[in-house]
Amino acid sequence: MNGSHEISKRLLTGAAITDVLDDLATLRLDIFPEYPYLYKGRRKDELSYLGTYSEAPDACIILAYDGLTVIGAATGMPLIHEDAQMLDAFAGTAIPINEVYYVGELLFRPAYRNYGLGQKLLDQLESHTRSLGHYRRLTCATVERPDNHTLRPRDYIPITSFLARTGFVRLSGVTTSFMWLETDGVKRDHPMQFWIKELI
Repeated sequence: MNGSHEISKRLLTGAAITDVLDDLATLRLDIFPEYPYLYKGRRKDELSYLGTYSEAPDACIILAYDGLTVIGAATGMPLIHEDAQMLDAFAGTAIPINEVYYVGELLFRPAYRNYGLGQKLLDQLESHTRSLGHYRRLTCATVERPDNHTLRPRDYIPITSFLARTGFVRLSGVTTSFMWLETDGVKRDHPMQFWIKELI
């Protein structure tokens, strides 16, 4: 990690989010081709999806900067504002979805990983969620890949290790799936597993 600048964080909500959508889209397009996402995205689709954060009530984006360069991000919005595939996953649970806040991303460029920055962004996101006053749980969804996947790097550390360490619990049986174009040009269906954390 470049030590010439101190890492700074910026939390944005509402219309202010529109000013950083291009930076966030770039971050996602650069990182998501990596395992386990293997996602081949298009900027126009990214900007369309990310635009929902500027419109959804209580949504937020936190950007991490090294100097003026965006090197990481966390995003979140109330689960109730996510699409039907997400909401349907919770249909068989006793969890009131209007009390759940969805963590969409927690991303860093490779040189900035494993320095505790993910914990700092998650802490800020949790603090912001608590300040809103009516969300009792955080949730997120992880891509399920087989351990023997041919593109899994030898030094790969699954995000599930971070989630377990920061208080998230795997929600058994609460899953969904999303179709996206992978880096090899093939569109595939991807199972997603939900995790949950109580905001005490």
